[in-house]
Amino acid sequence: MNPPLTDYQLIGILSIDSYRMRYMEVLFIVLSFKSNKNEIEKFLQDMKNILEDESFNIHDNIKVVKSKKKEEKEKYSTPYTMVDLEYDDSDVVECLKDLTIKEYSETLVDKDNLEPPLLYVFGKDISNKQVYIKVKIKGDKAKYVLCVSFHYAEYEMSFPYFK
Repeated sequence: MNPPLTDYQLIGILSIDSYRMRYMEVLFIVLSFKSNKNEIEKFLQDMKNILEDESFNIHDNIKVVKSKKKEEKEKYSTPYTMVDLEYDDSDVVECLKDLTIKEYSETLVDKDNLEPPLLYVFGKDISNKQVYIKVKIKGDKAKYVLCVSFHYAEYEMSFPYFK
């Protein structure tokens, strides 16, 4: 289980985007911060341990969320990206295994699922396009990788450890 967020992390970077829906306005608050190198390296190693374990089962140890959100543009959805790249879940697994700290972009607090609360965001160049990858590790005893996003990046991404 991840430690609770510090006050500094909670303050982090607060970005507010508003989205107008018909006659009402919905406010989305996204809490984003930069994890330190040790935290990211530990996360990447833990993820690789799950994905490279000899008992790894693609049906039990990884879940790639393939549903498209209502407000999401088709071109920037996981289903569209996977079809366009001719990828299946095993290709996503290989991409996740290859992630490095240089491809780390930010850490988000998952407002929809606090167990655990952190989502790690990476950007990977695939076929000359940048793919936005949002992932976390779930489960107490039987750990598995949850890939929440695997789609073309709609906006420019920044990489604090790309050097």
